[in-house]
Amino acid sequence: MNHQLATSREAVDQAQMAGAEENAPADFGVAADKLTRANAAATGHQKHDAMRLAQQAQVDANLARVKSESTQARIAAAELTKTNQTLREAINRANQNE
Repeated sequence: MNHQLATSREAVDQAQMAGAEENAPADFGVAADKLTRANAAATGHQKHDAMRLAQQAQVDANLARVKSESTQARIAAAELTKTNQTLREAINRANQNE
């Protein structure tokens, strides 16, 4: 059970580092809450509940991380598209001035 709690904590930490608190706050909040509840259940010697909650926290944290990474990728793609458009316009102006 301690291993599962540690793995779940790591998943929540990775989601946080990926910006999930900002980009996927609902999913991240669910994961963090379940991890807190899993730790409380483990402390209360409710091993079955602790394991179930820890596993769910891990899945929710992974979902939050992936959603955050997806959001960041979409933002980066939009910025790249904008930069490419700006470069195309500059090239077109330069070609027109020749």
